Parts: sequence; structure tokens; C-alpha cells
Amino acid sequence: MAGMTSARQMGRVAVAAMGTVLAGCGGGNEAEVQTAGKFTILGTQTDNADRSIAKKNAENTLVKYPDIDAMVGLWAYNAPQCLEALKDADKLGKVKVFSFDEDPAALEAIKDGSCEGTVVQNPFQFGYQAMKYLKEMVVDQKTHELPEDKQISIPARTITKENVEAFQAELAANLKAGEEGKNAARPADAPKFAFITNVADPFWSHAEAGCYKAEKDFGIVADFEMNSAGDVAGQNKILENILNKGDYKGIALSVLNPANQTGLINETAAKLPLITHDSDAPESDRLFYLGTNNVEAGRRLGKLVKERMPDGGKIMIFVGKIDQLNAQQRRQGLIEELSAE
Repeated sequence: MAGMTSARQMGRVAVAAMGTVLAGCGGGNEAEVQTAGKFTILGTQTDNADRSIAKKNAENTLVKYPDIDAMVGLWAYNAPQCLEALKDADKLGKVKVFSFDEDPAALEAIKDGSCEGTVVQNPFQFGYQAMKYLKEMVVDQKTHELPEDKQISIPARTITKENVEAFQAELAANLKAGEEGKNAARPADAPKFAFITNVADPFWSHAEAGCYKAEKDFGIVADFEMNSAGDVAGQNKILENILNKGDYKGIALSVLNPANQTGLINETAAKLPLITHDSDAPESDRLFYLGTNNVEAGRRLGKLVKERMPDGGKIMIFVGKIDQLNAQQRRQGLIEELSAE
């Protein structure tokens, strides 16, 4: 952990590494074509967390680049939408697909061979550990020794056909534990903590399970808040409501747009202990970030791509929003690894 690149450094590197490549991103537009080792990256398609746009992006890519070799999704739903577009175009199995996170459709596609694999985070532990740390800091008055970069890493893993069934069993066990925690009686006057997502997505069901398992284990109330609006305004409204209620003891937040939210994050952090998870705001006053080292996760995905495509090829990248730091960092790590010899 001590050798981990600092959050501020990673943010600067991410911007520098992408340069003009990001200039065309947004609303499904393509970025500038670039070379990364043996690979040609045709662009980065964004969809504003809209699955219908994500599928349309994949469909348009197949029309414009009929000789494309691979599609790489950086958010949970991207690869499944690519698979749908490939199926409709009768190209399933002819274009390689690489995923991120544990969307059930992607896992089934790994089992049947139409998806090469996925790099998964551990959202169950995002929820569980976030609630554990907040409870220890607030209730137990415990001081944690933090690394210099104030990042607590929850490692990512690579899932392929060889280990996908064992991973699915693990996911099912986690969801069951979460359901048991959710159904358990809450102790009277228990301290209340909030866990806030960036957007609404099935990915967060695993973090929700972790929150409720922690609720049962630590005698707290874990208030799971899904940002169903999927935008900064919706997330800011959740934060403001929490502050107005006045009965919360701490917050764990997945930041949508660090540049536009740092002011409100700082205002909130001045009143309540606030940590970030999943996506960081490294220039803010948050206490620390808990979650995936997204640059390293991107590199892990790049290793899988190189393993399955040793001769290189033409690749399109798909992601929900590129202004979110985790998306930038995953893309950065992916390109760095593809460029490395």
C-alpha cells in the first residue's frame, strides 16, 4: 500500500496520458484513434449511463468498423450491451469481448465462451468495509493508520471460464448474507450511516448486501442510497437531504464528478465524517478513499486482452461517463498495459 501512486498523482497522470484522446468523448462520440503497442484503439464511446445508448454505440461501431477485433467495456453493463449488438449482427464469437465487473449476462457469456473474461471489483466489501470503518471511527473512536495517499485498496480479480462458476457461487453467498442482515431487527437508537452510489445499477446490489451484513455485524443502521437520477444533481440532493435530517453519523460516497462536487463534499465533510468509495475526489477533504485501485484494475484488464490477443488488433473502448475518475483511471491503466512490451 505504501508504494501505491498517490490519488492526486493518479488524477494528473490520467489527464496527461489521455490528452486530446478525451476531447471527442461524450454522448456516444468517438475519441481520436491512437496506437497502444500492437493495438489500435479506435476510440472511447460514452453513453451517460444509458444502456440503450450503450447498445447503439456498439451497433454503430460494428457498422463503421466491420473489421473490428475486440470490444472492451469499462462499466458493468457495457460488455453485455456489446454482446447484444453482436448477437443481433450475427457476429457473436467473431469479435472478442472483454468486460469489467460482474454483470450476470457477462458471467454467463464467459461460461459459454462469447466473452473472454472480466476484471471484477468487490462491491460487497465496498459496503461492508465502508460501514465498518465509519462505525469504528465514530462509535469506537478508533484511529486508523492510513497510507500516505489516503487510499485503502480492495483488490480486483480476473474472472475467466476457469473460475467463473466458483465466483458466481461466492456472489450468491454474499447476496444471501446481505438479505439476512437486511431482515434482522435493528437495535434501538443505533448510529446511522449512509452509503451513496454514483448511479443506479445492479452492480450496487452487492454493495447493498455488504452494507446490511455490516449492519447486522456491528449494530448500526446502514442507509443504502441509490442515486436513481444518475447525475450530479441527484447525488447532491441526497447529500443535502442527509445534512438536513441531522441524524447521520457518517457518509460513504461514490463521487460522480470530482471537479463539480468538491465544494459540496468539503461542506459535508466539515459536518460529518465522509469517505469515498468506488470513485474518488482526491482534491477534496474526504477522510480517505476505499475501493479499487482503478489504474491497476485497468492494467489487469489490459493483461487479459494481451493474453487473448497476442497479435494485437483493433479495439473500441466503451464506458458510461468519462468525467468520472474511476473511468479515466481504468482507461489509463488499460492503455498503459497495452502499450507496454
